[in-house]
Amino acid sequence: MDSLPQMKLKRTVAWRQLVPRCSHLECNSSSGWTGLLHRASGCWLNETEWLCSPNCLEAALEHHLHSSFAHDTRPAPIRTTMPMGLMMLARGVISDPQLRRALDLQRSSGERIGSCLKRLGFISSEDIASVVATQWGSPVFPAESVQPACSMLLPFSLVERYRMLPVHLAAVGRRLFVGFCDRVNHSALISIERMLGCETEACVIPEPKFNQVLDYRKLDTTAEVAVTRPATAREAANIIRNYAQQTGAGAVRVHSVEGNIWSRFLFRRTYLDLVFEHPPA
Repeated sequence: MDSLPQMKLKRTVAWRQLVPRCSHLECNSSSGWTGLLHRASGCWLNETEWLCSPNCLEAALEHHLHSSFAHDTRPAPIRTTMPMGLMMLARGVISDPQLRRALDLQRSSGERIGSCLKRLGFISSEDIASVVATQWGSPVFPAESVQPACSMLLPFSLVERYRMLPVHLAAVGRRLFVGFCDRVNHSALISIERMLGCETEACVIPEPKFNQVLDYRKLDTTAEVAVTRPATAREAANIIRNYAQQTGAGAVRVHSVEGNIWSRFLFRRTYLDLVFEHPPA
């Protein structure tokens, strides 16, 4: 007699594993045999929510995206402790007259101070990378260790916007090294971790190497669609839902990167990226 409740509990757990409950609170088709029939058209959202139908997926997406559209999610620019020109001067890499000439060029051209100093022939790309690494507390990644194929892990539109490139994936611990050449974007790193399910480590690479790998990344953008961000969360959710249906995706990952919506549809051992680009400020 004591074994009956235990047996009943085991059967309940097994049944729930076979037919997961829909995460949409207003869904009425997530239990019993109806839920089993809906399983074929169900979809996982961000690995944690199972939605039994396209309608439930769209409702969950709209709720998930609401905060991204309710207010401006782009953080204020972060300023480093010391400007690059002053740091170069303090290190003795440039002289005071050279810095003044570069500042004059910057005022007339609008370029970054590092680019002005380099154009005048006062510093090298390696000098800039070293200072950027110091400003952001990140190491300079060895150019010879960069793995160009890693750049395919991110959509090209985000790579180009944030001037960041995955440069090396360590097999142990799934640690992805992401290289920057101007400034480290920690918000983007957090989004990458959530979307790819790995840890990230920021590093700095010289601009010539960055541009070389960027050209490699431009060769293949077939697994990505980039469009202007819709006006509302409802419209964005509807578009993502339609892509999920058209691709037959069994799982969808969605995350906001400073107002840009990055969606990844997983199907048949491959994926498609959809990026809603936030208009520049």
